[in-house]
Amino acid sequence: MTDTERRSLDGLVAFLTCYFPYLTEWEAVRYLLLARADPLAAAHVLAKDRGSKGSPPADSGALKLAPQLADAWMALSSQGLLDEAASILSPPAVFNPDTFHRLLQETTIIPPSSPLSSSPWELAAGRSEVTEVPYQHSNSLRRVLLDTIHGFYLQALAILPTDDLQSCYHRSLLKAGHCYGPFEDPVSNIILNTVWYEAAFPPPVEDHKLDTLATMSLMRIGVRSFYGLVSHLCTTHQNLTLHQALRCLLDTDLNIQLSHEAAAAMTVNQQQESIAREEAFRAAAIAAVHPKPEEQARFLCSCEAMLAEAGVSLSTLLDGRRQLRSEDAQHLARLLCPEPPDRMPLQQPSVSSPLLDDIMAKGKKQRRALTRISGKEPSCYYRLHVICGVNEFAYGPQDRDIAYSWLKKKTYNGFPVPHDVYRHTHANFLVTQNVGSIASRPVLFFAQLNNYDDDQDSQLLCCPVDFPPSCAEPVRCLFCEHHGIRIVHPVSEEFHGRKSEFDKLFRGEDLYDDNFDPELEEQFYANYRVLAISALNSEWVGDLEEDCMYIRSDDLKEG
Repeated sequence: MTDTERRSLDGLVAFLTCYFPYLTEWEAVRYLLLARADPLAAAHVLAKDRGSKGSPPADSGALKLAPQLADAWMALSSQGLLDEAASILSPPAVFNPDTFHRLLQETTIIPPSSPLSSSPWELAAGRSEVTEVPYQHSNSLRRVLLDTIHGFYLQALAILPTDDLQSCYHRSLLKAGHCYGPFEDPVSNIILNTVWYEAAFPPPVEDHKLDTLATMSLMRIGVRSFYGLVSHLCTTHQNLTLHQALRCLLDTDLNIQLSHEAAAAMTVNQQQESIAREEAFRAAAIAAVHPKPEEQARFLCSCEAMLAEAGVSLSTLLDGRRQLRSEDAQHLARLLCPEPPDRMPLQQPSVSSPLLDDIMAKGKKQRRALTRISGKEPSCYYRLHVICGVNEFAYGPQDRDIAYSWLKKKTYNGFPVPHDVYRHTHANFLVTQNVGSIASRPVLFFAQLNNYDDDQDSQLLCCPVDFPPSCAEPVRCLFCEHHGIRIVHPVSEEFHGRKSEFDKLFRGEDLYDDNFDPELEEQFYANYRVLAISALNSEWVGDLEEDCMYIRSDDLKEG
């Protein structure tokens, strides 16, 4: 392979891996082979394979990250010149220099931000004849599904009443608010499981009132829900493969009823063992690490009848995704758990005093670290609903001496370096806008904050963002992806971790131009490195240090 051919291949791979998160270089090459090295066709096939349903604004925002090829595509597309360019450059057409130079000039003067006349996928669809992808990339699809599930949790948080969410439902959602259940809509299942668990298994004492959800804990309940959904499908349809289960969930936007229909169609010619509904929910609860799997399985099999008998429709109650009133949530809790248990009697903790003190101190530290964002509401017209995502490791590391010393001692191991070498924090939070005595449905915001000087926060970024649509390619941030933290970023605003950082990553350049050592720099920001490191946080299902936020001394009792 000549140097020109190698650079051309590197450019094509960079285009795909820059547009699509979670795509490895070798996966990009396979899609390019399938599309005969046509990057637009490969992008279309990849988007179709992932079930991408993003709107044109979301797609345009992602395309701004790609190299000059994307800008040219956007410019040609905005003026309807893409087909003309393709006919000029595709054999066996006769090459016309005058026409080519005219197109080149028009592309140069058209700003990349020009509005598209149609979706990029519609423009690329005619360039691909591929109807089926012969290989399976389950790891990438799993990460796409986890992003989609996170979007459902943000919607569920916006529905729960503010005071109830801060006082009690933050605990039950993070412990047992899974998105599988008897209803087709994952958001309805999250609300159902959260309200029921709080009513059926209240804590020994009242919870702390928190306006912040632990970031990793929120991501963990999404991962556990994912395993619960897959287990439910594969238990019901025992000949279903893992990849087939992923495809069913992806193609139906996690609609559990439609997913079962798709799974049944995939295994139509295979003998199936009859599986009881309760058994499938029990398998889901065990896979999802539910604290009360047997009880949840019985509840999910009976709750529809309970609500029907009371003449209550959960879909009507959540109609239009409006925010529930506190009395609505309490009424639903009484229907789902007519005889709530009394709070358990308090007993002496069975752990030693030093261990207890250490656990309590860690919990206080976690709460302090997160609630510094509580005072960053965008204006006095808003009331904070809940902080739902924090990444303190944005825009860095910049202190090379500290960072390199960790690597040289081989103590880095994929974990974040100390946060004092990172300048900014990226965060998501929900706020309500008070209009008279009526609070609006919560709006999702993104903020970029300064880690050192709170007075500089006003000079940074704080803006509303849309709830992420299911199975859409997200607006990318190098720093949040590197640490596997799901933050929704704005489409039309610039922030640290967006275009310039990705450009440097794919050019193999240093992000900060100081003390550049190519061998060590590659260990920080390279596509394969980002994928490997981020998997640890983004797919974690075990215990977390953040769990201390929800522990009181009364919880550490005998039995």
